[in-house]
Amino acid sequence: MHKLIVLLFSALIVLAGCSNDQPKEQEQKQKALKQTEEKPQKETVETDDSVEGQEIDTSMYEYAKNVDVTDAIDVNEHITLIIEMNDSLQPGLAFQHATNQTYDFLEQDAIKGAKTVGINIILNGNKIAMYTVNVADFKTNDDEPMAQLVLDASTIEMLSPEVKEYAEIMDLKLKEE
Repeated sequence: MHKLIVLLFSALIVLAGCSNDQPKEQEQKQKALKQTEEKPQKETVETDDSVEGQEIDTSMYEYAKNVDVTDAIDVNEHITLIIEMNDSLQPGLAFQHATNQTYDFLEQDAIKGAKTVGINIILNGNKIAMYTVNVADFKTNDDEPMAQLVLDASTIEMLSPEVKEYAEIMDLKLKEE
């Protein structure tokens, strides 16, 4: 009986020695190493993108709940913005805010190379304004209202009746198609 216990015990030790967890640990270390190697490559790609062209900034649209940008500068020298304004705004005021903030948008270096910028203003799921800014016609001037300077360089394609009435009341000059 004593021999049987010693034999079982020694077999158990041999089996425990053969089933070392080192390969699992090595596999886990290799996976961690691969993940670590992959992360710098991703960062390098992002860095390369920012070197090619700056990312277009939309942070100036403070009254918007979402701004979608379609950057087609390389294809047709055009950028399209879909600006979803906060639902609590009135249509005229939403138009005024978005157009004022477009002034700041047009000043950034990241849009150089764009000839036109399409502006689409959405409020409560409905498009209230759509216009195209000819970037070459855009001028900065601290003595004039920002919205008017943007509109001077723009062609209006669509305005809701409320926005049109607001523009008339605010004496904003519009160039319609």
